Amino acid sequence: MKKATGFLLTWALIVFALAAAICGVAGNGNLLTREMFRHAPPETTGLPEREYAGVGRMTAGYLAGQEETFQYSFSDGEGNTYLCFRSYEADHMADCRQLIRLAGTVRWIAGGLAMILAGMAVAFRKRLKEFTKGMSRGLTAAGAVFSLLLIWGLLDFDGLFTTFHRIAFTNDGWLLDPRTDLLIRLMPASFFVSLGIRVLLAVAVMMLLIFVTVAAIRTAEKRTEQRGA
Repeated sequence: MKKATGFLLTWALIVFALAAAICGVAGNGNLLTREMFRHAPPETTGLPEREYAGVGRMTAGYLAGQEETFQYSFSDGEGNTYLCFRSYEADHMADCRQLIRLAGTVRWIAGGLAMILAGMAVAFRKRLKEFTKGMSRGLTAAGAVFSLLLIWGLLDFDGLFTTFHRIAFTNDGWLLDPRTDLLIRLMPASFFVSLGIRVLLAVAVMMLLIFVTVAAIRTAEKRTEQRGA
């Protein structure tokens, strides 16, 4: 029971960090603007440089549920107005928003579960050795899973990217054409790699905190045992 509780606490904390990082990245308009401009400059997208900030803020606002529709328009010097995205691009972003909402729900569930399990850890304070063993095993399992995903991504990013989309989406709306669709020109593979690294760093920080916590608890236990001896 104590090992299982420690194992679940580790995973609850890691899932919380993962979901929170995804929501944080998706809702950060300044970040999305910088990454779009960095990985998809105006000469490759056809979008004027001055409009990047507006597109980034609109995208983040839409994914965060603050904007009702996914669309951005701008005017040129001659008074002509341009709509940036086609209806099927907006449909795909609606699917993406559902995933972000799911991540938000998972974040709160995982966070709540972590609090409950942490409370149980306090109840086990007289026998934390088994509990920390469970946490260590959870950390090892998580490390193995994320390492395998990282290796897969390094060896075959396109395969990982495609597999994720086929699992996450129930339609082929994500199969956009860069020749005609601004959305995919603004968000090339390197854009997602950069954001993915940010998310993984958040997970890595959480895993490091768990490792340090487990090490600190074990050190304290050894000192207590030495005093008792």
